[in-house]
Amino acid sequence: MTIIVTMKLFSLFSSHFYKPSWIYKAGSQLWRILFSHGHLLAGEHRDNNAKKVTFFCVDSRSGQEQWNMSRKDEGWWTTTEGVYGKNLYLHAFAKPDLPHPKHVTAIDMETGRVLWEHPEYTFLYVTGDAVVVEKRDLEQTRCHRLDPRSGEIYDTIDDYAIVEAERYEARSQDPHLHLTFPNIYNPEMNDHSNFITLINKIQQKERLVDPIEVLQYENNLLICYHKVKGGEVNGNTNFTHELVIFDKNKHNELYRDTLYDNASAPVPDGFFIRENVLYYIRKKSELVAVTLQDVP
Repeated sequence: MTIIVTMKLFSLFSSHFYKPSWIYKAGSQLWRILFSHGHLLAGEHRDNNAKKVTFFCVDSRSGQEQWNMSRKDEGWWTTTEGVYGKNLYLHAFAKPDLPHPKHVTAIDMETGRVLWEHPEYTFLYVTGDAVVVEKRDLEQTRCHRLDPRSGEIYDTIDDYAIVEAERYEARSQDPHLHLTFPNIYNPEMNDHSNFITLINKIQQKERLVDPIEVLQYENNLLICYHKVKGGEVNGNTNFTHELVIFDKNKHNELYRDTLYDNASAPVPDGFFIRENVLYYIRKKSELVAVTLQDVP
């Protein structure tokens, strides 16, 4: 893995106002990015050829990798469940050809150390100071509260109505609710009126395909789109995925990057913002962070 950290200096002689704050190069395809309530983010990247999955943790302030690890026992059939409190949770599957998750693993977000594992349980949610899991067998299904750090059972929930109520409440505490995602461009919407002139100019030069994603953040106008690239290859149309930031008032181009240069189909959700930082995945394997500010 490689981390590139750039200085947050905006030169008067630079053609663009923004520069990446940092770039995390995973080495294989980034699969999921998960934020905690703090400054750490976790994720997984997958090497399809080697059938290898790697889990990692990055400091969102600097882009520095805190740790990375691979799971040898469950291997390819393990994935991230979520980050709650100080723990990253993973789950495997009952069988590779069955989508039902099973086998909960808790990892310390600070160190990458495995805190505990329960192969027979399924992760449900985290509430307060408890991890709630489910155990199914032929006779019954039971839910238990576990200590997040030790994994020890300290309570059993017999009423499934309590589980459903707690799970609903737990969703409202998910750190990903604090992420801001783009909207699909619609020129008939008042909120999208600032984008009409800019997108029309782009369409005069490029052949765009839907959906076009837009987002206004303070005086920044972010546009993410797919343009048709050249002619067809083997009878298929290829696309270039672009992200551009414009100044709302002057329509100056502040930043531009190519997310992917040879896409076989449009890919939605090209970027998101968390606490004034723009995040996007480039070339499928690079996580790029750009610190935004209110353009003067």
